Amino acid sequence: MSDAIDLPARVRESLEASFDDARTAVRAGDAETALEHVETASRVLGHKVPPSPLKEKLKHGVTAVERTAADEPLVASEYLRLMSQLVRP
Repeated sequence: MSDAIDLPARVRESLEASFDDARTAVRAGDAETALEHVETASRVLGHKVPPSPLKEKLKHGVTAVERTAADEPLVASEYLRLMSQLVRP
């Protein structure tokens, strides 16, 4: 069972869309666009997700994607896939 069930549907959908769009971009070799989507997700995390283990996991993933998007796109893609999965109910 995911912690995402506690998130409002709009927050969950926004995060999932940002992670999925970032993953599509990073897999296409467009790290800049991927990072723009990750920044959107980061803002949602900061403003709409209450303190929780889920928030900490997602913050860790965002940081990892920021570090790896340009040089290790497969690693970034996997982080994004897992984060998207985490926010699904």
